[in-house]
Amino acid sequence: MLSHMPRTRSERPPRAQKTGFRPGHSGACEARLYQFTGVTIGEGQPPIEWVAASDLHEAIAYMLKWHSDLDIQRVEWVAVIEMVSGSPLN
Repeated sequence: MLSHMPRTRSERPPRAQKTGFRPGHSGACEARLYQFTGVTIGEGQPPIEWVAASDLHEAIAYMLKWHSDLDIQRVEWVAVIEMVSGSPLN
């Protein structure tokens, strides 16, 4: 019977930091760069926010959390950012 044995908490490995970089088709880590353009207020330039994320849903979730006041008029997929292994940012 195991009920007399003390329970111990198992050590979990530390979680990796959540970033927009995920392994891509080439094997390197990659993220998609999106440009969110807001509605122009007055005569000024429209507000623009850039987000690197693994997909559009993640980019929209980021925008809703951190820039909820931005009235989005257009979203553009600008580029794919690739970070190869051994990069100084890795």
